[in-house]
Amino acid sequence: MKVHFINCGIMQPRLAKLLAPKLARIPCLCLLIEADDQLVLVDTGFGTRDIEDPKRTGHVDLVLKTVQDPEYTAVSQIERMGFRPEDVNHILCTHLDRDHAGGLPDFPHAQVHVLRAEQEAALNPRNFAEKERYRRPHFAHGPNWVLHEDISPDKWFGMDCIRELPGLPPEILFVPLPGHTRGHSGVAVETEDGWLLHCGDACYLKAELEEDERVPFSVRLFTRTAYTDYKEAMLQQERLKRLVQESGDEISMIASHDSFEYERLFGEKLP
Repeated sequence: MKVHFINCGIMQPRLAKLLAPKLARIPCLCLLIEADDQLVLVDTGFGTRDIEDPKRTGHVDLVLKTVQDPEYTAVSQIERMGFRPEDVNHILCTHLDRDHAGGLPDFPHAQVHVLRAEQEAALNPRNFAEKERYRRPHFAHGPNWVLHEDISPDKWFGMDCIRELPGLPPEILFVPLPGHTRGHSGVAVETEDGWLLHCGDACYLKAELEEDERVPFSVRLFTRTAYTDYKEAMLQQERLKRLVQESGDEISMIASHDSFEYERLFGEKLP
């Protein structure tokens, strides 16, 4: 399998430059995986219709200030790489927030894999916070859902996981990490260079998982407001910290909105 890193959106949260400079300009990191004769997308970032009509992403975008450039959409990047949108057979969503699932309508034919608890939260929100974070227009086309909930008896580096995803090679699996949302999950991919874990929004900066790194209070404050269940989210971060410490070079990890990780992957600062 070949893994491509793509950035499917840029956000410039208001006041972040003043209050949380490390989050002043953040990417939406996704994966495009060439697996045998099919393409697999991990998260979609914002979609083409979101760029054309920012109202689709809701009032929160007044705070997030998404860069309105269609070149960042997953469908545009896939086409520039020489593929067709219909070549994307499967989409794995770490969760269904607007900046992770906005591009689903651009791939109406794809099977959309997600944890059952996450799809339930998106389509049947329990409260105002859930109702606001999930955008109905992103699901109005009737995604071809493939729902997952059965934990495999075989753990992944000591962590619960969901293996044998229908239609996908065994080297791709879900690693449930609830907290940010009800059904938030990481996606693990085994490559020739070892395992890669896309941990979604389980953290915003990989520094949050490093024992000797002091994370600014402003970042902690922001993340506290972003999690559905803060206590559960912090529990997941502790699990990821242990994973980082114990796995050594066997696992590399990326978070969706880590601008420092963007610089490492693309060799440049976020545009």
